[in-house]
Amino acid sequence: MAKILNVLIGTIGILYICGQVTYYGIVQLLSAMGYIHAATAADSHKIIWDWVIFMAFLLVIFGCVALVANFIKFQTPHFGLRLIFNIICIFMPFLHIKNHLTILFEGVFLILFGVYLATIKKSKLINNKN
Repeated sequence: MAKILNVLIGTIGILYICGQVTYYGIVQLLSAMGYIHAATAADSHKIIWDWVIFMAFLLVIFGCVALVANFIKFQTPHFGLRLIFNIICIFMPFLHIKNHLTILFEGVFLILFGVYLATIKKSKLINNKN
């Protein structure tokens, strides 16, 4: 159960980051084109911003459930990695700042998710050999 939740929050986190990058990319593009109110013009139908908010909500809810599930299964390997990954995914929507710290935080999230997927794949290969 914990493994499924970790993969789920990783996928939701990637969708959250993609929505956020899309929104701020459009805002930057419109600002460069000279729009004064680029943030309101970027998402006039509120589709992208609602997507980001919905993904952030799911990320926090499933992240908390995954954190509890990982605490229950603390004896399984890579407990520290799973714990840090869950904590970062829970706080990622709340550390929403328009500077390089947000990009760094999201990059750490993506790296930890990649490492987690690699450890799952490695453990499956070891279990298949035995």
